[in-house]
Amino acid sequence: MDINKKILKTIKYFSFFAYQPTLAEIHTFLQAKISKNELNIVLERMVKQKQIANWKLLMDDRDIYTPVEYSISSQNSKVKSQKLKSKVKSNNEAMKQCNNLNNRKQISKSKLNSPKFKLYIKLLSFFPQIKLVGLSGSISMMNAKEDDDIDLFVITAKNRLFTGRFIALMLAQLMGLRRNRESSAVEKARYRKFFNGKQKTVKNLVSSLSSNNETMKQWNNHVRNRVCLNLFFDENNLKVPKFKQTEFVGHEVLQMRPIIVKGNTYEGFLKANEWVFRLFPNAKEDFHGLKADLHGYQRKSAINLRQSLGDWLENFLKNLQLILINRHRTTEIITSTQLWFHPDDFEKKIFTD
Repeated sequence: MDINKKILKTIKYFSFFAYQPTLAEIHTFLQAKISKNELNIVLERMVKQKQIANWKLLMDDRDIYTPVEYSISSQNSKVKSQKLKSKVKSNNEAMKQCNNLNNRKQISKSKLNSPKFKLYIKLLSFFPQIKLVGLSGSISMMNAKEDDDIDLFVITAKNRLFTGRFIALMLAQLMGLRRNRESSAVEKARYRKFFNGKQKTVKNLVSSLSSNNETMKQWNNHVRNRVCLNLFFDENNLKVPKFKQTEFVGHEVLQMRPIIVKGNTYEGFLKANEWVFRLFPNAKEDFHGLKADLHGYQRKSAINLRQSLGDWLENFLKNLQLILINRHRTTEIITSTQLWFHPDDFEKKIFTD
């Protein structure tokens, strides 16, 4: 595959998530070794050749790139006209996406600056069983929509996987931040049931629509800004298993933004997953740009619980949680050192759509 095709593949990958990458992001996730200067030259050439389009985000004065799914090289006037219409439509859509990107960045900032979420992270950082908490998914790229959860990745202390998970879940539950399968299903059923049933009069229809809109608005306000705790690693085993070492997971590894870090946990996580640097050969030199701002919640580990009590508690919580997990288990990955809660694995959607 030549460099142009690899660049298009990289940009289209981001487009699946309605995200338009910068030159630096394309460089990091391009599956070909190339300098930034060389990449910039190729990107400029591709823009001139109408293979891709670039736009400037006014909010932070940076260039982003989008794919262009058309060509106007045909000599046939009818085909040319059809493709010109496609060009206009594509340009309008690209502009719309750029505007949406600015909006989603502001939404993401708002979620992360929520007083309740900031307090949750602050409290979580005091527990010695928690070694790292990182943003993952759309929020890690500042690309979250209003109704998106705040996805969190957690690394626990050695042999404290289930204790760490219990702490993270219970604290979120007590603060009204937890998003879980049961509450989501109940809430959706409760609020969407208003949309069912037949209306007998225009007056009833208008009244129902007004009520339904307000109800759905309340539901959206109720579920937004919840935390989704879907991935836990014990620091004894930080390496992503071989069968999960894919392009999608590689993106997630490098896009994860730590917001709680103790010791060298983050560096250890990346060291254990050096396979991502073989997948994305430019990422290692771009690594300094991938480190998160850790000044907020970086702290030394506190004194651990006495070993014997801690081991007993871990074993008790493990047995309890496994009983609950197995009641609804589908495609989750459950081991003694890693917990992957992705029943609707998004990776499958990317490579099948």
